[in-house]
Amino acid sequence: MYYSTTYRSPVGILTLASDGEALAGLWISGQKYYGGSLSGKMTERDGLSVFTETKDWLDRYFAGEKPAICELELAPAGTAFQQTIWKLLCRIPYGQVTTYGALARQAAEVLGKPSMSGQAVGGAVGHNPISIIIPCHRVIGSDGSLTGYAGGTHVKARLLKLEGAELPELWSHRCRWANPKNERYLQYHDEEWGVPVYEDQKLFEMLVLESFQAGLSWECVLNKQEAFRKAFDGFDLEIVCGYGKEKMEELKRNSGIIRNGRKIQAAVENARIFRKIQEEYGSFSNYLWHWTDGAVIYEKGCSRSELSDTISEDLKKRGMKFVGTTIIYAYLQAVGVIYSHEAGCYLEYKKQG
Repeated sequence: MYYSTTYRSPVGILTLASDGEALAGLWISGQKYYGGSLSGKMTERDGLSVFTETKDWLDRYFAGEKPAICELELAPAGTAFQQTIWKLLCRIPYGQVTTYGALARQAAEVLGKPSMSGQAVGGAVGHNPISIIIPCHRVIGSDGSLTGYAGGTHVKARLLKLEGAELPELWSHRCRWANPKNERYLQYHDEEWGVPVYEDQKLFEMLVLESFQAGLSWECVLNKQEAFRKAFDGFDLEIVCGYGKEKMEELKRNSGIIRNGRKIQAAVENARIFRKIQEEYGSFSNYLWHWTDGAVIYEKGCSRSELSDTISEDLKKRGMKFVGTTIIYAYLQAVGVIYSHEAGCYLEYKKQG
């Protein structure tokens, strides 16, 4: 019997699987070959120590640390050949990559053969059942292309970027709106835009900032983000809900932010409605993600959709202001509900075959 649990990560919801003792699987939402290595059904069980240890490992990994693979007991199910390839993957250091050809030569040496098919190696890499931890994302094409990742090349790119892989030619291909002269804007594009957000404080911050964007550019708002954080008490929801007339007048005089009285008042009123939604759904995250049943929507070239229309209408009915469908669509893109990196961007979503 196998047990499972989920983990909310910056690359989407991950499913973890275990035989009760060791980690047997880790799959990214929508991943090809999802659960394919397991011989039986999975029963959800959160409390296993192996899951606690794996989630701690992932917390540190996504925080930019470099936890060792040997910290976890792994039990990936596969053929002897696949096991050989997976062990070789575990030797690739953080921040480095290899090619399928180089991996094939290493495998041939280990197995005592004169040569090895790159295609066979690619098949074993693609069927790795413990994504991220067994780092199959560190294998790239001989031409430097991001190819052959079951979790999607956009996820592969994000993982390599997180690990500090030096691929300057690849990283230079971004969405057209990312101003190359603005380092903060590039950082936002690379590390934040389109990354799924589940924490209510961040969701509140982004909702406030997007409401201030109305009639302005997002770059203008982003340049003032730190000033906004300071002015709005770190976007502490309870504090903002308690703002009175005196505080709002103070905000109108703050030259570091956008001093629009209607938007400032709306931010405070929206905070109170945000809190009511939390009370109704348990969290604002639950409210927001329930519209897609937790799934990420992949689409490009739009400024509104039926989804943003629906959420906008619902928020307006609840009394929120500056939450028109265009603003909400931009918000959904920012917090990863909608993924819209453009064609040619290194983070572009490409449907897996």
